[in-house]
Amino acid sequence: MSNLSLHIDAPFLSFEEYARRTGTTVDNVRYLVREGRLPIRPKCKPQERPYINMLALMKEASELCLS
Repeated sequence: MSNLSLHIDAPFLSFEEYARRTGTTVDNVRYLVREGRLPIRPKCKPQERPYINMLALMKEASELCLS
């Protein structure tokens, strides 16, 4: 049996913060979101800023590790 422990300090990150933490550009983050390779938090209103959904990323990573 495998145990996996993850720590997420922020469930959602702005494009700018995600780019800073991962060492990429904001333009690249936008591209990855457009291509469906980075999940975003569902918006309640169309004018809301999109945020990277770190919970969804960690869930995907854990499923890949445990499969």
